[in-house]
Amino acid sequence: MGWWDNFMSGLLNALAFTYDIIFQTWGMRHLPRHIDDVGGPVEGLTAIVTGPTSGIGEETAAALVRRGAKVVLACRSRQRGEDLREALLAAASAAGKPQPDVEVRILDLASLDSVRQFAADWEAEKRPLHILINNAGVFTIGAPRAETKDGFELHMGSNHLGHFLLTLMLLPSIRRGAASLAAAATTPDGGGAAGSSSRCRIITVSSSYHTLARTGISLSDPHLARKGAFNADLAYAQSKLANILFTRELRRRLAVSEPGLASGVLALHPGLVCTAVARDLPHWMRIAYYAIMGRVLLNSMQGARASLYCATSPTAPREGDATDGYFNSNCRPIRPSGPAQDDSMALWLWRWSAKQVGLDPSLDLPEP
Repeated sequence: MGWWDNFMSGLLNALAFTYDIIFQTWGMRHLPRHIDDVGGPVEGLTAIVTGPTSGIGEETAAALVRRGAKVVLACRSRQRGEDLREALLAAASAAGKPQPDVEVRILDLASLDSVRQFAADWEAEKRPLHILINNAGVFTIGAPRAETKDGFELHMGSNHLGHFLLTLMLLPSIRRGAASLAAAATTPDGGGAAGSSSRCRIITVSSSYHTLARTGISLSDPHLARKGAFNADLAYAQSKLANILFTRELRRRLAVSEPGLASGVLALHPGLVCTAVARDLPHWMRIAYYAIMGRVLLNSMQGARASLYCATSPTAPREGDATDGYFNSNCRPIRPSGPAQDDSMALWLWRWSAKQVGLDPSLDLPEP
């Protein structure tokens, strides 16, 4: 990519970024101010949240805990996970509420071995899972190209491929979750089984940044390994586009035999949120970034509202059917970019991802 292409790409990115900053708060004006007033009940349901120890993930996990869900903090650092768990227990005690069910499990999405171990340990316990929130992500602004432990470009590997494998390995436990809800609903006071499977959700946090991958994923070089191909904006945009395409294809494959589960597969843009994405910038640039952006971007609680809405709202699955499961930060369904609606690219991505992670054929889903 030449200097002119880089310049134009940067200019277009800046314009899109500025547009979102100006209008995102206006578009969210109808939402409740506090996250606890968004969505619906999840008491007694089991939820796994990846990347829960900071930012949007922390707010999402905390909100689920306050609603009475059994929450699994799937994080890279046990210490940070335990610190968050203790904070959540203390908050419940201070509020005079019963001690919540919160556990910490190690998961590094930049390592397929870690993903496999996490999922295998969970499956060995034969526990039901009702909500999976694929929240963890990296955006290495200002940093050179880096790779995961498996040799994948860091953004594509951590943001998409790790979650791709995790989701398919946990799908049996999500089916158990749907079955447990259906069984409970058929009891005399359960209200019937209709719609119980749609209470199970697979939620993936994407981004409006996916629109910056204007021609889609580079099919010949998805890991941006060729000389001059990499820049952090494009790498992140490709990974966020992959999140939406994966959601689209997973819905398509589940729709044939498990339409209730299919409707609960959703992706979202959380808004432009002031998080730790600038951690790789020089010190003075980090100070400037947070001083300026902290005033104009959403805070983490505001950014987590779309995740909570998609994970808990009784109406979200039905609403999402109109846009193949994609929601904006205002908790409303919206069409993603043209490449994100490309069925042929979604199919290519699924096949490529399965090959990249060495997916066990028994975990693959048939093409309709």
